[in-house]
Amino acid sequence: MKIAENVEMLEVKIPRGEQTMTLYPTLIWNDNHLVLIDAGLPNSGEIIAQAIKNAGFDAKDLTEILLTHQDIDHIGGTRELLKFAPQAKVYAHEIDAPFIDGKKTPTKLEALEQRKNSLSPAELPFYNMLKTGFATAHLPVDTLLRDGDVLDLCGGIETVFTPGHTPGHASFYLRSSKIMVVGDAANIADNNELHGSNPAMTWDNEKAEASLAKIKSYDLNGVISYHTGYLKF
Repeated sequence: MKIAENVEMLEVKIPRGEQTMTLYPTLIWNDNHLVLIDAGLPNSGEIIAQAIKNAGFDAKDLTEILLTHQDIDHIGGTRELLKFAPQAKVYAHEIDAPFIDGKKTPTKLEALEQRKNSLSPAELPFYNMLKTGFATAHLPVDTLLRDGDVLDLCGGIETVFTPGHTPGHASFYLRSSKIMVVGDAANIADNNELHGSNPAMTWDNEKAEASLAKIKSYDLNGVISYHTGYLKF
C-alpha cells in the first residue's frame, strides 16, 4: 500500500502453524537509497523479499535496514535479507542494540527464562520459539541511534526514542511525508484511535504511555503500526 510519494507499507503474511501472522514493514526510497523498517520473523526473508518485489523494487538493492526494537518478529528476517543485500547496513537504538547482537538476553526471553520451570502449557511454545529464533537471529548493528538523530535518507528520517514496549524501542518520523513508523509503540484500535503498546507484551507500561504521548505530539499525516497497519490523520 503506497502511503506517500516515497513510502510503501508492505503487507507480509507469514504462516505460523495453522494461523497466519500479518505484519506491516515499511519501505522508503529515493534515487540512491532503499530503506526497510523492520524485518519479520525468522524464515520470513524470502516472503519479505517478494513483498518488496511486489512494490516494484528488488531486495538486493536494500541499502539500510532500520530496526525499531529487539523483538524476534522485527529482527528475525534480517540475516536472510542481508543475503540478498550484503551491502545493507543495520540501524537500531543504542539501548536495544545489545539485545539484537546477542550481548544481552532479549527482555521477553529473559522474563520467561526466570520462571522457566513454572511456565504454563500455553507459554511453552512461545518460549521455545523465542529460544530457537534468537539463537539464529542475532546480528551485529552497524549504526547505533539516539533520540533525535536524523538520518540523511529519503527526505530525513528522525529517530524518536519511544521506550516502554522494550527498553530501547525507537520509532521513525519520516520528515518529508510526516509519517511516523511506530513499530510496536502504538496500535490502531477498531475505532481508528491510536492506542499504546499492548500492555501484556510491554516491558514498562508507564514508559509506554509517555511514548504514546510523544508520538502524538508530532505533526503527523499518519502512523504505520507494525501489527495494525496504517492510520491516516
